[in-house]
Amino acid sequence: MYVNNGEISSRQTFRLYVFDLMGIATLLLPPYLAQLCGIDGIWAILIGTGAGVLYLIYLGWVMKRMQMDACTYLRENTGVIFRFTTVGLVWLHSIITAGFCAYVFSNLMQYTLVRESKFWIILFVIVLVAAYAVSGGIESRARVYEVLFLPVLIPYIAMMLATIKDFEFVYVEDVFRVSGRQLLEGSYLVFLFLAPLFYSLFLIGEKEKNYGRNVVKTILCSIGLSALILFLSYVLLVGNFGENALAKMRFPVVTIMSTIQFKGNFLKRMDALMLGVWFFTLYALLNLHLHYGVLLLKDAALKENKNQKAKQEGRQTKWWQLVVPSVLVFGIAYVLQQYEDGIRLFLNYYAYVAVPIMVVLPLVFVIVGRKNKSA
Repeated sequence: MYVNNGEISSRQTFRLYVFDLMGIATLLLPPYLAQLCGIDGIWAILIGTGAGVLYLIYLGWVMKRMQMDACTYLRENTGVIFRFTTVGLVWLHSIITAGFCAYVFSNLMQYTLVRESKFWIILFVIVLVAAYAVSGGIESRARVYEVLFLPVLIPYIAMMLATIKDFEFVYVEDVFRVSGRQLLEGSYLVFLFLAPLFYSLFLIGEKEKNYGRNVVKTILCSIGLSALILFLSYVLLVGNFGENALAKMRFPVVTIMSTIQFKGNFLKRMDALMLGVWFFTLYALLNLHLHYGVLLLKDAALKENKNQKAKQEGRQTKWWQLVVPSVLVFGIAYVLQQYEDGIRLFLNYYAYVAVPIMVVLPLVFVIVGRKNKSA
C-alpha cells in the first residue's frame, strides 16, 4: 500500500473525499443557499445529497462495466479521436476547477491573514506548493491527509458546537415557505459541490475482484459524513445570524469562528488556528484537480509499448507535464480575481456546462467502449 504505484487504500480514499466534499461546500455554499432557500436550505441539502448518492450509484454501474480506471479504459476500448476529445474535455475541466480552488484559497488567505500582501504573490506560492505535492503522486497526498483527518475534523466540529450558546430558535422556525422551483435550484446548487465524485472513474484503488464496488461503498461513507457536517453547519449558521444576514456574508463559517470566545490568551486565537480546516480542505481539492490535470496530460502523451522499461519511463511525470497545468491554473485564478464575483461566474460554468457533461459522459464511455469491443 505504501509504494508509488498510483493506488490508494479504501481508508485513504474515504478521508480524501471527505476533505474534497465538505471543505469548499461549508465555506462557499451557505450564503448562496440562504439567498435561494433561507432556512429551507436544509431540505435542499438533503435532496442534493440524495441526488449525489444516485449519481455515485450510477458511476458505480459504469465502473462495473469498465472493470478498470477510465484512463486505461479509454486507451484500450475507444478510438483515438474519441479518446483525445474526452481526455481533453476532462483535462480542461480539471484545470478550470483547480484555478477556481486556487482563487478561493488565495482570497481566503488574503481576507483572513495577510490583507496587505498582493493577491498574485499569495496565488503563486499556493500553486507552487500544490505543484510540488502533485509531483509526489496521489499516494503521498493520501498519506498526509490520512494523518491530518482527525486533527482537522474534530476541532472543527467542536468549534461549531461551541456556537450553540448563541443559537436563536426564532431564526429556524419558519420552514416550508419557499417555492418548489427555489428548492430545486437550491438542491442543484448542493449537487454542484458533489461534482468531484466524477473523478472516482479515474481512481485506481486497491485491486479487487468486483472493480468499483468497494470504491462506491467507501465514497458513499464520505458523502454521508460530509453531508452531515454541511447540514449541521448550515443550521448553526442560520440559527446564529439569520438567513438575511447569512445571505450577505462572504465567508460566514469563518466569521462565526471569530465570534467564539475562550478564556486564556492562547485559546482566544482559536479562530485563527481553525482557518487551517479550510486551508487543508481547499488545498486537498486544489491538489485533486491539479493531479488529474497532470495525469490526463501525461496519459494523452502515453504510447503503448511492450518494453517494460520504456512503458515505465512513459508513466513518469515530465517537467512540462507539471509546469503547463500549473501555469494555466495560476492564469485562471488570476483572471477570476478580476471579476467582481468570480465565485458566481464559476458556479454558472459548473451549473450549465461542467455538471451536465459529467452526468452524460460516463454513459457515453460505456456505449462507445461496448461498440468498439463488438466491432
